[in-house]
Amino acid sequence: MNKFSNRAIKGICKAGDIYLPQNGEFPKYSDVAGTQHLNSLIENAPPEDIKALNLAMAIISFLPCFMVSWLVNWFASATKSSSDGVIASNLRQLHMGLRGLVYSTYYSELINPNYKGKTPLEILDYSINRVED
Repeated sequence: MNKFSNRAIKGICKAGDIYLPQNGEFPKYSDVAGTQHLNSLIENAPPEDIKALNLAMAIISFLPCFMVSWLVNWFASATKSSSDGVIASNLRQLHMGLRGLVYSTYYSELINPNYKGKTPLEILDYSINRVED
């Protein structure tokens, strides 16, 4: 079973605060995100991918914020690169995977149970309507 370590989740929160810092009414990622749901989002991902992401996020958890910001911006800039090299393609994959996890746990109903303010969905006045068979 795929699972993030506690250290990797701390790294995801640090990167998440770069992608989604506090902005006006919107809370920063680490305050509102439902990181307890991250493991359910990666259940079906290839185990080797999650192992690599776990390692990368654990390393990021130890870095100072300015370095995390630089790395996240470097990952994002790789999406504009036309290079097909190993480094550029891995950076693009890291950016897409990390950004997907961050946005999925921020803009969802699955928020941090300790968060007491308005959620991003409430601020946007958006509700998810689910129809089940």
